[in-house]
Amino acid sequence: MYVITGASDGLGKSLAQQLESKGKRVISFSRRKAKVETIICDLTDPKSVKEAAFKVLDEQEPIDALINCAGIFSMQELGNLESSELERVFATNVTGPMQLTSLLIGRIKKDEADILNVSSSVGTKAYENQAAYGASKWAMRGFSANLQVELKGTPCRVISFCPGGFKSKLFEKAIGFDNTTDDSAWMKAEDIAGFMINILELPKNMEVSEVIINRK
Repeated sequence: MYVITGASDGLGKSLAQQLESKGKRVISFSRRKAKVETIICDLTDPKSVKEAAFKVLDEQEPIDALINCAGIFSMQELGNLESSELERVFATNVTGPMQLTSLLIGRIKKDEADILNVSSSVGTKAYENQAAYGASKWAMRGFSANLQVELKGTPCRVISFCPGGFKSKLFEKAIGFDNTTDDSAWMKAEDIAGFMINILELPKNMEVSEVIINRK
């Protein structure tokens, strides 16, 4: 089974749908009901993350992969960074996924499962007014690098996945900008999801340690 955070929308939703179409069981960790089997989970609430993780641990079916896909966007001027916004961004994009991974790591090792962390191309460079969001994505790349060291010598693969801009509600939710109607400038979530599956389906002796996909 594939455990995906944020499969109720965007990239996570496309990924879950494509995996299900291939006959795979998918469990979404989401704040609201997704199209697939859902465990309600708020990544900003440690108690919620712990309860959701225990529900997965109660499952007898092996975990194929944990995919940390949930994320939120933030844009604030450098002189106006708010502590509440920093906490919200890092809880969703970094600390929640880290806690979830920690709670499941024993089972991941036992099941020889993979971990795919969705960062962003923003985690490889910097943009004006995106200090909080960018720093959170750099942090996820760092977490992936640490996991690769921790899981070296095991069959578990760790993939740092850094996509550039693609069509989603990410920007609209944060700043009211809808990019889903532009057919030229933005990648399609379904195309990125298909590429993610291709990577996960590679032979287990092949690890794509990091992928950076930019818009052409």
